[in-house]
Amino acid sequence: MSRNIIAACSAALLLAAPFIAPPLFPLAWFAFVPLFWLLNRAESLWQSVFYAWLMGFAAHLAGFHWLVYTITVFGGFPYPASVAIFLVYAALQGLQIAIFGALVRVAGFGPLQIFPALLWVPLEFLFPLLFPWYVANSQVAFSWFIQSADLVGPYGASFIVMWFNAAVYKAAFAPQRERLGSLLPVAYAALAVIVSMVYGYQRLESVGEEMAGAPKLTVASVQANIDVDLKWNPALIKQNLEKHMSLTGQLDAVPLVTWPESAVELWVPERIQVLPRELTPPLKSERANFIFGARSFRGTPGTADFKAFNTAFIADAQGRVLGRYHKQVLLAFGEYLPFAKILSRVPGIPFSDGFTPGDGPRVFHLSRAIRVAPLICYEDLMPDVVRQFVSQTRANVLINLTNDAWYGRSVGPWQHLWLAQSRAIETRRSLLRVTNTGVTSLVNAKGELVQSLPMFTAAVMKSELEILNSETYYVRFGDWFAWGMTIFAAALLLFNLKRALTAGHR
Repeated sequence: MSRNIIAACSAALLLAAPFIAPPLFPLAWFAFVPLFWLLNRAESLWQSVFYAWLMGFAAHLAGFHWLVYTITVFGGFPYPASVAIFLVYAALQGLQIAIFGALVRVAGFGPLQIFPALLWVPLEFLFPLLFPWYVANSQVAFSWFIQSADLVGPYGASFIVMWFNAAVYKAAFAPQRERLGSLLPVAYAALAVIVSMVYGYQRLESVGEEMAGAPKLTVASVQANIDVDLKWNPALIKQNLEKHMSLTGQLDAVPLVTWPESAVELWVPERIQVLPRELTPPLKSERANFIFGARSFRGTPGTADFKAFNTAFIADAQGRVLGRYHKQVLLAFGEYLPFAKILSRVPGIPFSDGFTPGDGPRVFHLSRAIRVAPLICYEDLMPDVVRQFVSQTRANVLINLTNDAWYGRSVGPWQHLWLAQSRAIETRRSLLRVTNTGVTSLVNAKGELVQSLPMFTAAVMKSELEILNSETYYVRFGDWFAWGMTIFAAALLLFNLKRALTAGHR
């Protein structure tokens, strides 16, 4: 039993390591090998499920350990409650790999060890995660390999990594008489890796050429570095706003200035037409635009028609509001409280009505040629949300406004960046991330991190963003690959169920 637990925890650490330090990306190619060994040794289906769940549970404990701090500060929970919530969170998120273990146990590994990859993609695609992550994200430092995201989203790279894991397991643990034949799955999986890398090399070249000839947009991103303890203190709102104003006032004339999520801590009426003078920054150019994040509201506070939103606004140099976008995907425990009516009765648990989600993608028009998708907070982690911005609004620039100060001095802000980098590849758009305390950064259409500010530093980053308008296969056709794998997996499981029922009647 202890050896099995060590194997499950080892698998978890191999999986989590690249999400903490991307140069460790090779470890993900072997992370599931100990799990497959455990599934083969397990004496029952339930034992398989337990060891797989243990891997998922431990992987989330290691990979997202900083969430305890976030839950405490962002959600306002007492520290012991935050630890308990984090443990429950990790336990629930571990169910994804638990289900995977059950499916592999039932369906087996199949020809060329490909069944685990077929079964994993639907789980990545359909299983609800608080912070969406994909096995493909572990390969963010392996640029040649992950460029297939513009065809199939993150699921193609995940498929190949999982297939390689299953093939390596077969080669490592096959009986001596089957050792030669066990190398065939490794050869086919390796061929898939090579094909993906060749495609990646070619796309990096062609996208680079497209970027070189594309028009550019100069953007100044203000990182004011307002500590989380200073946010939302009524006595400090003016002081915090002045930090943004001061940094903006030091800028030369630029076409666009961006502030992060919740940079303006005052409540702003949702339909405001002109910003008051104290909220209008000193822009050097009369034709400049200004994007900022704020809490907005509709209706009358204290009444049934009152609604609050996490909003991005765009205004011109005179303070005239040109557009607004309400965040669509809200963060549990921070922006809304799941099961609020039940939890509000538990002593020590804060209660809040929370925010209202927006009703769809909205684009900010800087001109006829430039259309900005104003992603808020962790919306840049969701492939389909970002894809719909590009496909429905024809956005050709991605700007993410976020406040990762809630993650503290941890790897959390960097993880947010690493998980978001794939959105630039999937859509072939520049992704500019404007943050409060870091990591303010620019990811180009090749998925490369080309610019960033130091964390916890008040500074301004001036960037040149390529304006690209081509439509990727993934943007046009969406999650066709993930749906195809889901259909294959469902058919495979139905076949196994029918075979089991037939055998039971004999």
